Amino acid sequence: MDIYTNKTRNELISICKEKKIIGYSSMKKNEIIQLLQPKKNNDNVIIDNDKSLKFIDLFCGIGGFHLALRNVAPLSKCVFACDIDVNARKTYEINHLIKPEGDIKEIDISYIPQFNLICGGFPCQAFSIAQWKDNKAFDDPRGTLFFEIIKLIDHHKPKCVLLENVSNLTIINKGNVMKTIINALITRGYKTSYQVLSPHQFGIPQNRERVYIVATNSANTFNFCELSAKSSTCKLSDILDTNVSEDYYIDPSKYVILTSEQIKRQTKSGLKFCGYIKGNLRKVGAKENTEHLSRVHKQLMRIYSSDGTHPTLAASETSGRYHIYEESTKRVRRLTLNECYKLMAYPPTFIQHENKAIAYKHIGNSVCVKVIEEIFREMVKQDIL
Repeated sequence: MDIYTNKTRNELISICKEKKIIGYSSMKKNEIIQLLQPKKNNDNVIIDNDKSLKFIDLFCGIGGFHLALRNVAPLSKCVFACDIDVNARKTYEINHLIKPEGDIKEIDISYIPQFNLICGGFPCQAFSIAQWKDNKAFDDPRGTLFFEIIKLIDHHKPKCVLLENVSNLTIINKGNVMKTIINALITRGYKTSYQVLSPHQFGIPQNRERVYIVATNSANTFNFCELSAKSSTCKLSDILDTNVSEDYYIDPSKYVILTSEQIKRQTKSGLKFCGYIKGNLRKVGAKENTEHLSRVHKQLMRIYSSDGTHPTLAASETSGRYHIYEESTKRVRRLTLNECYKLMAYPPTFIQHENKAIAYKHIGNSVCVKVIEEIFREMVKQDIL
């Protein structure tokens, strides 16, 4: 019998306090019991030298890298974190019990403790499809933050580097930006590889293509083949909340649902565009009788079926206006904040910022925890970590 089963909720809370476990205040008894259970490494991957694994979390946001690494290697230690966003730093500290520093450009890197691994989802705005203009990437101050990572590598010479960015990074300026990044790592003695991956390949129903870069000074170059071959049949309905407030539902007179003949599931992404909020169509491509095509509707006006995946959550969307069609109720509603965090594989125990607009921004800026976990596990299997 589980040692916690016969205890009262108050007794379980007392145990949480003793163990310095957070996030139990709004939980039911059975949820607190799950919180107290020791974490297991999936796929039987165990890191023998957990305690010697030290990492730094650059541009840390609310800590997606941190969560993933601690799930795979519970005894690993984050020795330094930084982010320019003060609200993200506060949320990070509450959840991970380490206070991040601010702007990386103002930090004396010689004072950062020694570490084995750099994690970093370096700012992507300079490289995104929405912001990119030819020959702009490294002219944008946010683009040059990659070279702050290089400074850290030159000074500390860590064993491994894991970076994340938008998939557009691989093609802008005819691929020259990506070549600059890869060459900067290779010329410093790091065997480097990269791959575009999406959460929906790993059971999280969000189509969010991101490029992941692994650089290592170990004997072997990291091989992405196992990860890139992953696939799943996950659906948005797998993670949707129940008993959602009526405030989230949309008046049927304000939207159109397509006929079954017009609805097609995209093979690669799993997206299933099934309707749209009434409003102006895009000026380019908005020809007569094309309303059934997603491309003529702005992202926030599109409705996707719960029988498919969800498009990329964006940091610019701070009011939760992602519209979904619930196949179970035949109604359209907005995603809840909790559902957005599920789409990035954050646990229910994670403490979100109290301001909803900020919390939406934070999750749109984050990495998907599940994808990072899968990469870490593969790094362990390949003896990269």
